[in-house]
Amino acid sequence: MPTSIDRYKQEHSHDYLSNLPEFDFDEWASLHKNDPEAFEEKRIEWLTACIINAPQKYQKRLNGLMFHINSIRRLEKNPLQTCLKISAMMMDSLNDMRVFLSDLNSTISSETQTEIKKQQSAKILHFVQK
Repeated sequence: MPTSIDRYKQEHSHDYLSNLPEFDFDEWASLHKNDPEAFEEKRIEWLTACIINAPQKYQKRLNGLMFHINSIRRLEKNPLQTCLKISAMMMDSLNDMRVFLSDLNSTISSETQTEIKKQQSAKILHFVQK
């Protein structure tokens, strides 16, 4: 019988990324330098394929994220400003998760936390060699 950890691993597996062609940074950099329009077209195709191959429950969020990032890319004046804005967005998201986990942890009683620690510990057995 699968455990909750097994179910979590199955639900959050990233096997869908294995369906995508291998990413070659040098090829992408060369395309961006030599043909920015073709680069942009390929970028959109690649990201769309990533979203389509993702589990359906994540697709709406991923589409929204792609829209948001594309909006930032259009509004900012140069690539550095774009990078800084997107990095700040990622840091905000990471901080939101940190606060959520901290709040969640504070709602768990100390007895429950002690019980969880007991379940995660193991008794070490000493064997005598003959």
